[in-house]
Amino acid sequence: MLEPLDFIARLAALVPPPRAHLTRFHGVFAAHAALRAAITPGGREAGARKRAAAPERSTSDPVRLNWARRLKRVFGIEIEQCARCGGRLKVLASIEEPALIERILAHRRERGEEAAPTAALGARAPPQASLF
Repeated sequence: MLEPLDFIARLAALVPPPRAHLTRFHGVFAAHAALRAAITPGGREAGARKRAAAPERSTSDPVRLNWARRLKRVFGIEIEQCARCGGRLKVLASIEEPALIERILAHRRERGEEAAPTAALGARAPPQASLF
């Protein structure tokens, strides 16, 4: 049996210090290893451009996906291609406030503009029962 204070002291010893990395890498995975760029995805580390000895990655696919490509992959939503002409679109802003979105859509309805296409998305989940 442990005294309560001894138990708390042993538990506190197991808590890592704040802002400390819990995983430490050695060898080629270490932060300043010369061959790290050759084995990590995309060669993303601080000195990857300085070292000429590390070979370049042969694939042209980016390692990180932007959010538009993630939407396409997960939900099948294509927002980088125009539905009318098939041209490439560029995202200028992302509006996430519901009140502002409703104001923009109300303004478009007043002007007689078509709303954003929703039929192409389809159902993504079964309808949820109301809690009220």
